[in-house]
Amino acid sequence: MRGRGRPRDEQARRRIAAAACTLFVNEGYVATTITNIASQADVSVQTIYSAYTSKVGVLKAAHDFAIGGGDVRPLLDREWARNIEQMPSVEEAWRMASSHVAEATEKVSSIYFVIQSAAADPDVALLLKELHEQRSRFSLTLAERLLKLPGARAEAHPQRVADLLYACASVASFGPLVIECGWSLDEWRTWFFTLGSRELIAS
Repeated sequence: MRGRGRPRDEQARRRIAAAACTLFVNEGYVATTITNIASQADVSVQTIYSAYTSKVGVLKAAHDFAIGGGDVRPLLDREWARNIEQMPSVEEAWRMASSHVAEATEKVSSIYFVIQSAAADPDVALLLKELHEQRSRFSLTLAERLLKLPGARAEAHPQRVADLLYACASVASFGPLVIECGWSLDEWRTWFFTLGSRELIAS
């Protein structure tokens, strides 16, 4: 084992989150133990508890690791999101943003299904609620940024656009359409982009 106590660097935290993500997806939330994660990440059990407090805390870290492809910064803190308001048109910005959002949704889908399936646990249910609220805030902020750009529909309401993003740029649409109905990723991404364009872009 590499360390005792709180990890001294982000590499240790990334190893924990990556190991947890793999184990939760492959073994399920209940079957995965902190000991399993510690062994996979090559850290001590105490290191994990020092970093994340609880098993649900590790589950949240695994979610954040998955959605960012290893980058745990919130999506709105990424360079693409910060640069949206400098884009020359809403169409160009939406094309870029929808691509990033679709990619994040695809990456997070497996661990998100794990969280949903474990929501009988009150702590996991609370995490799921927090993730819904987080995604709702993200959707509204993204809508507000996009609607400030040239070419945006003058009559578009930020909350309506946010509601569409919340419903469509989500595992709730990705799962049924891609996993159950067999849509390709490109088909799903195009569908999502087209729906958003109708609400965002002036005709």
